[in-house]
Amino acid sequence: MFPIINIDDEIDLRLIKSIDANDIFKLVDANRDYLREWLPWLDINVAVEDSIAFIKRSEQLAEERKSLVMIILYYNKPVGITGYNWIDWLNRSCEIGYWIAQDHQKLGIVTRSVRCLTDYAFNTLNLNRVNLPIASGNVKSRSIPTRLGYQVEGVMREVEWLYDHFVDHVLYSMLQNDWKSANEAA
Repeated sequence: MFPIINIDDEIDLRLIKSIDANDIFKLVDANRDYLREWLPWLDINVAVEDSIAFIKRSEQLAEERKSLVMIILYYNKPVGITGYNWIDWLNRSCEIGYWIAQDHQKLGIVTRSVRCLTDYAFNTLNLNRVNLPIASGNVKSRSIPTRLGYQVEGVMREVEWLYDHFVDHVLYSMLQNDWKSANEAA
């Protein structure tokens, strides 16, 4: 269902596979302190077996067309994860999530990946809405949907438990008609 998506000469997105478990675990482990600031699952990913279990669940959900987890390859090297956390075919909507290794920030990798996934959601999957919830304090991550023209819909209060406290999320969204209008004008 989901091929390798070549974004440009630098970036490819590929469905995550079991063979990626060691690379993904090493990437998570090397960036554990950095990722921990905004991602709640670091304490349940402490061994390669945890990455294997995550990938198997991801493969099953992709097969069921309920979500899609993709590895971000930068010059063919794994640098992060992105994809559709969930896909709601009935309501033609999805949610994008992402994380990237600290040493690959500020290269436009995530922005280009989210742009590609947004375009794919509308033009290939024929979805109507893309959601992007981001912790309100995560300024770097929040700049990505802003840069791409997503609209702020509101704040979901205390929606995520982050180790020892709740965090609010800002909900960003893009609609198919808005995306197409913006891209036709560009």
